[in-house]
Amino acid sequence: MTNEPFGTCSNLPDEIQDIFIDLCQDIAILHGKWKLYVDLFSKSENIEILNDLAPSSFHLIEKSIADDLIISICRLSDPLESFGHTNLSLLTLIDRMNHVHGIKKGKRDFENKCKPVRKYRNKRVGHNDLNFALKPHDTPLPKIPRKTFDEILKIAANIMNLISGHYSETEFDFQPAQIDDADSLISWLKKGRDAFRDEHGVKKVKRYNKSLHPTFDRRAAAKSG
Repeated sequence: MTNEPFGTCSNLPDEIQDIFIDLCQDIAILHGKWKLYVDLFSKSENIEILNDLAPSSFHLIEKSIADDLIISICRLSDPLESFGHTNLSLLTLIDRMNHVHGIKKGKRDFENKCKPVRKYRNKRVGHNDLNFALKPHDTPLPKIPRKTFDEILKIAANIMNLISGHYSETEFDFQPAQIDDADSLISWLKKGRDAFRDEHGVKKVKRYNKSLHPTFDRRAAAKSG
């Protein structure tokens, strides 16, 4: 057992050690959030259960997690500086690691994959674009495929392992260790719904509420696990 924080890597230069550890943890947390989102909102049967029980509440939860994912990826892909202040971002780390083999290609791939997410943030999450807010049908934002998020996280993890591999034999696994949270939640919700139906002799609970429609395009979902 070790008490070293996740992201600790031997032989890393002192000037990037703290930056590397912080980014490793951010990327690991982002993997966990993304897996929770996909596990909860990728299956039509899950959406049916959530819509049956508390559609307005789960609509709010889905939008909150989706917005958090977008903001988190945009923070990770921020430029070196904003308004004269240095950002703790993946690009800041890469700028100090240009000698690492493959890092420049990783940077290009990462920036390209993040472009639609940053556009979405600028138009809807971080700011309230006037034309989009007032005339969303005239200036629609394209849905962000889930495959895009999978690829962004994969590239970010690869960049961190390129750097760690340059200085040591350490390779980090960014996938969350706890993988059944969403399945457990859905299972208990289903049991509660089915028990309510059996007790009251109803097949479906009808409510006048806003239905849950996931933010990210399910048609482009990548297989998980």
